[in-house]
Amino acid sequence: MNLTRPQLRALVGEALRSDADLDAFCSDHFPDVYRRLSDGMQRVRKVTLLLDHADPERVAELLLKLRSGGDAAPALERTLPSAGGGVKVLFMAANPRSTTQLGLGREIRHIEEKIRAAKHRDAVTFVSRWAARPDDLQQALLEEQPHVLHFSGHGTHDERLALEDSEGGIAFVDKGALSDLIGILRDNLQMVVLNACYSEPLAEALTQHVACAVGMHQPIGDLAATEFAASFYRALGFGRTVDEAFRLGCSALRLHQIPEHEIPRLKVKAGVDAAALRLVEQA
Repeated sequence: MNLTRPQLRALVGEALRSDADLDAFCSDHFPDVYRRLSDGMQRVRKVTLLLDHADPERVAELLLKLRSGGDAAPALERTLPSAGGGVKVLFMAANPRSTTQLGLGREIRHIEEKIRAAKHRDAVTFVSRWAARPDDLQQALLEEQPHVLHFSGHGTHDERLALEDSEGGIAFVDKGALSDLIGILRDNLQMVVLNACYSEPLAEALTQHVACAVGMHQPIGDLAATEFAASFYRALGFGRTVDEAFRLGCSALRLHQIPEHEIPRLKVKAGVDAAALRLVEQA
């Protein structure tokens, strides 16, 4: 399939209407190209990088399938995180001493109890890191290469997470820094869960790099955050889809008459169907 460079440019425009579609296409099919992209880069530059560094025949094949409605959807919505169907969750917690003290211990205990009661509990590995500092995020992602990154702690109105410094004080991580980190170390990541107040914009930003992300639209209380997370991971442990697990997490708040069921928000990457994505394979 020998298309000229102008023909390929035109095909990109027809098959990938938005910048989000273009980013997702590069991320899922040409990761070497995706790593060259940056926030704020003009679309024409992105297309040039794609044509310069990707196999033109492969690009044309995938784009023609997309244009015709064929099966060129991102692999994330069809495949499991690992060959064995298992999933590793990295739970990172931070509660700087000058902030309101949260029941993070109760949250992780409740999550672990729900996972142990799940049908496919042996397929879920749960790893925790406490008093997380900014550098711990990078260290833990490098070491664990998780499929799900979960952060529990405080978020702020101005789109930051409150981690800890070496003295137990606050060390903020902003949206841009977090997105940059996840973009580099997204090796196995399928999902990020930000169980922190005002974290919805951060979750939205992270869907440039991962299939799905959960954030909180408003402040959320300890009880609601704990119940949502525990029910969410239990559902994943039963082999439910990400969409079902999210809705079951919100439903749990209603069942327990906790009036915060509309605060969690599920964000999904362009081209990904959360209703078809399972992180744990059903037997």
